[in-house]
Amino acid sequence: MLLYMRACLPFVQTKKVVQTEVDPTTYTRLKHLADRRSVPLKALLRDALRSYVDVEEGRLEEDPIFRIVGSLKPAGRAWSERKDWRP
Repeated sequence: MLLYMRACLPFVQTKKVVQTEVDPTTYTRLKHLADRRSVPLKALLRDALRSYVDVEEGRLEEDPIFRIVGSLKPAGRAWSERKDWRP
């Protein structure tokens, strides 16, 4: 039955569980924020992680190494079309 349900609902994304420990002070502060916003602690942490990843990925995209991508032009054809470097 579970396989049938997944086949019928391919747009449903599975979620991954992330678990960690925090000190009591941090937990109390997080719980206080969640209570003030009237959201579950899970939702608060999920939003915080999403924001953190957005910031870090933005920094990653600004890394100078990624400026090289697309700047090199092969002689003749595009790299994906070249057959001489493939095994």
